[in-house]
Amino acid sequence: MNAFAERYHATLVPVIFQPWARELLRRLPPRDGDHILDLACGTGVVTAEIAASGVSPASLTGADYNAGMLSVAGKRAAEAGIRAKWVEADAGDLPFPDGRFDRAYCQQAFQFFPDRPGALRELRRVMAEGGEVAFCVQREIDVNPMLKAQAETLDKHVGPEASAAVRAICGLPDGEEIRALFEDAGFEDIVVESVGLMLHHPDARAYAAGAMGGMHTGDKLSRLSDAERRQCIDDFLTGLGDCFDGVAMTFPHVSNVITARA
Repeated sequence: MNAFAERYHATLVPVIFQPWARELLRRLPPRDGDHILDLACGTGVVTAEIAASGVSPASLTGADYNAGMLSVAGKRAAEAGIRAKWVEADAGDLPFPDGRFDRAYCQQAFQFFPDRPGALRELRRVMAEGGEVAFCVQREIDVNPMLKAQAETLDKHVGPEASAAVRAICGLPDGEEIRALFEDAGFEDIVVESVGLMLHHPDARAYAAGAMGGMHTGDKLSRLSDAERRQCIDDFLTGLGDCFDGVAMTFPHVSNVITARA
């Protein structure tokens, strides 16, 4: 489990999750004295960016249901001298008292919550009155060419089960649906904005090998022969079109960004 989390951190965090963490903090800056929740924290990139921002929060808490992710988050935070608490928890059943947090962040995870209304109700419960939250949630695959190329390549070489794991990343694209979920959970001053970041990797082939060969599709891709794996990556790079310059890839990554007040 830790091996997956380490691959995730090495492959996806620098390219995708660190830029989105910085965007969330730009839109909802953390403050000195805040109690802050990094919800569905993964390997702790939002927490790391908060620590790097120079503010002095009263507490930093990362919550995730995946013990392997939390292990990597805790290890990397300790190495960086970041004081944070890491809690294994489901977003729909948070082990925190009412009104615990002043700020909460959640990046590229809400679309995977099995009970989205329940998770937002729980988040609203643990937020202090007037506390603020910032989320980002991937938009549809047709406006995300890197994910589209990945899904179509996996369809061709592995099958629909593997590509479905990629398409699920884009499983909650409707901004108005998201707004309604936040309203129903009791949040106010809800702003939903479509935001596109231009992301980059200097070695697109290396990224493809890591993202398709080492993530949730890894056990399926490993069944391919070396030649089939090479062809799979070649087809992914071709599918990138103008986003691939022959070596590097630069691509738009489009999400709905949500800010709201408890």
